[in-house]
Amino acid sequence: MKQRALLPAVLLLALAGCSSGGSAEPSESRTAATPAPSTSQTSGSPAPGNSEPADVSTSLNAPDALRQHVCTATADGSWSFKGTLVNNTDKNRVFTVAIAVTAGPAVAGHTIITKTVAAGQSAEIAAPNFAKTKDSAGTCKPVVSVEDAP
Repeated sequence: MKQRALLPAVLLLALAGCSSGGSAEPSESRTAATPAPSTSQTSGSPAPGNSEPADVSTSLNAPDALRQHVCTATADGSWSFKGTLVNNTDKNRVFTVAIAVTAGPAVAGHTIITKTVAAGQSAEIAAPNFAKTKDSAGTCKPVVSVEDAP
């Protein structure tokens, strides 16, 4: 699917903004801390006769669908993630959550969770021990995309 092919690019963009280092405290990621890109930040205008927007990745982002999420590290550097996906639409949706832990400029670990959530419902997601750093220092960042379920 064309939309799924954009997820790695979205993840890389998210990681580019996460390489400023970390703290010695367990990390709690919050969607509100990272504003979604506005449509004014597109890379250009669509070609004449082309109805697709220039930057379709902005239409796939669904940061508000991920609620009450937390990404924590133990003292020995084992990272785990959990959260809730909420589908406030009248259609079944497939959510893809890409989660990455960075330690400085290096990616220490990552995982992708794909979950179908029925219309008007929510679903718990979790990724235990998906990344490893030398201690609890690092940055954990989720990126959420969505598409209609088949």
